[in-house]
Amino acid sequence: MTTSRRSTTGLPAVLARAPRLGLFVAAGLAVCTLPALADMSDTVDRTGLRSLSGSFLAARHAGNLKDLDSAAAFYKRALAADPGNEVLLDRTVMMLVASGAIPEAVDLADDLAEADPSNQLAALTLAVSALQEGETDKAREALVPLANGSPLPELTAALLTAWSYVADDDIDSALAALDDLEGPDWYKAFTVRHAGLILDMAGRHEEAVERLEEAFEADPRALRGLDAVARAAARAGNRDKAQDIVAEFAETSGEHPLVIQLQEQLASSDPVAPQIETAHAGAAEALFDLGVAVGQDGGEEYAAGYLQLAIHLGPDTSMPAFSLASLHESMQQHEQAIAVYRTIPETSPLSRSAKVQIGLNLNAIDKVDAAKAQLEPLVDEDPSDLSAIVALGNVMRSHDDFAGAREVYSKGLATLDEPGREHWTLFYFRGIANERLDRWPEAEADFKTALELYPDQPLVLNYLGYSWIDKGMHLEEGLDMIQEAVNQRPNDGFIVDSLGWAYYRLGRYEDAVEELERAVSLQPNDPVINDHLGDAYWQVGRKLEANFQWSHARDLDPEPDDLADILQKLEHGLQEEQTDAASVAEPSDQ
Repeated sequence: MTTSRRSTTGLPAVLARAPRLGLFVAAGLAVCTLPALADMSDTVDRTGLRSLSGSFLAARHAGNLKDLDSAAAFYKRALAADPGNEVLLDRTVMMLVASGAIPEAVDLADDLAEADPSNQLAALTLAVSALQEGETDKAREALVPLANGSPLPELTAALLTAWSYVADDDIDSALAALDDLEGPDWYKAFTVRHAGLILDMAGRHEEAVERLEEAFEADPRALRGLDAVARAAARAGNRDKAQDIVAEFAETSGEHPLVIQLQEQLASSDPVAPQIETAHAGAAEALFDLGVAVGQDGGEEYAAGYLQLAIHLGPDTSMPAFSLASLHESMQQHEQAIAVYRTIPETSPLSRSAKVQIGLNLNAIDKVDAAKAQLEPLVDEDPSDLSAIVALGNVMRSHDDFAGAREVYSKGLATLDEPGREHWTLFYFRGIANERLDRWPEAEADFKTALELYPDQPLVLNYLGYSWIDKGMHLEEGLDMIQEAVNQRPNDGFIVDSLGWAYYRLGRYEDAVEELERAVSLQPNDPVINDHLGDAYWQVGRKLEANFQWSHARDLDPEPDDLADILQKLEHGLQEEQTDAASVAEPSDQ
């Protein structure tokens, strides 16, 4: 049976989604072709050109693979072969920033700014360095090239300029830098929020609450937005309001280590600190916010640069480090993700979450024993930490250890006094483990509980509906469930495949062909779906197409048992016993 693949983990969205706008296009970051690059320097001899060419191509390849560390190393080699090449200088600085080699990037940014005073990448790098050194006038001067009308650089300049004025204790100028900025409406997601942070830090709590409430209303899922507005409300003397805001967020979005920490702080009698306590922290927060927003829109290289600059400024690096590690995950750079997660200190409320993610990333690079060794102590230490439970259970389930997965999921469920909507996944995952262990009554009960907690959840509808049809039970209701799952996720090839295969099992071959063709168009490289379509073609007499589809399934690296069946069909066609095995039993009375 096929089900929808889903990803797990990652922090909630931090800010409203800003469109990708420019990303330092004006800085001349277009990548040259190799011949053009060679033409740009007539001082490179033939041997040097070969060295330059190899390093440049290796850098390009590493960049395409999102391996930022390797890309930085190869660009440095290329630049060493042609130190006067401005394009190489630009790319080297970019990759050094994105890989976190900020001091080295600053040295080269001086050369880049001298060669091209309008270069925005150099301007940003030097401005952050100046802020780090407390040289606010120098930072503002460095930021001038960013304020040229391109939205993202312009916003970056305004936010960092504002925090530079905070460092000078000039709050009015800081607010003016934000309030006077004209541009797209999405600017406000950043300018209003940072104005609120500045006001709260300055002790102007009522004004801060007003601004931060506006920012939070624009993105009520934003974890940092929640933290800021709740702290400001408490500091304004309304701790009850702050607790209500946090409780409502937790009810709809589930528990998160930072939310739990905030609830504990608000419940105590201790004074509540503002989210941002120093100008350095404010500038780092601005870079963090921008990095998260850019990363959500596919600009991984630039997102990494913003997040690395945020980490460089500090002082609290946990949030940008966690986001940077998550970014590496999204780029399939799991070893780099692990390295960044390991920088998160034990004292951080994100420490356990980082350890869980390390386990998942170890599993992603097939270090299964290491993944289990990472996750098992976390589960033993605190079985109520359901993120660790789900991670370990899913690692075991992904390697067909269904008995072990079932035990882990059950350990987590045993800690729940009253399951809520957010716990549907635990019942769903345990249901899958039970189903694969042929413990059908228990599996069915788990799936039904998951649907009680989260009615019409498409993954559960798909799995339970298909299982019923597969067993000849509740055929009409099962088909209705799968159709509802498809209605909710019409572009999920695995769920569409379930509908097509359900039609096949019911003998509705023409309907099966229609749905399975659509499933293949959505997931063309899945061997199971291609195999299913081949079977359906055979049943409607389209035998040449059936053989083509089976051949395609054979070439897509199917599971060994599936491969044996496919080879049998390619040699002999779909045999009667295979057809009989694929049809459902008579409907039961269960």
